[in-house]
Amino acid sequence: MSIYEQSRTSLSELVSTSELAHLLNLKAQTIQKWLCQDKLPNGLPRPKKINSRHYWLRKDIDRFLLTFSVYCN
Repeated sequence: MSIYEQSRTSLSELVSTSELAHLLNLKAQTIQKWLCQDKLPNGLPRPKKINSRHYWLRKDIDRFLLTFSVYCN
């Protein structure tokens, strides 16, 4: 993510690792492990790295959760 994109993205548009873990009913450590081992679930987008922390765009996570819920129902 470029500096320009970072400045245009507000914190409300980003989802942290701990927030994502809460949404998926997982521990943050599980998501960190997936990232470290490059084994993200199909459909889960790669996070943006800002100040050495991982953040996902809320719209991408919403899309993933919608797709995930369609397959689970």
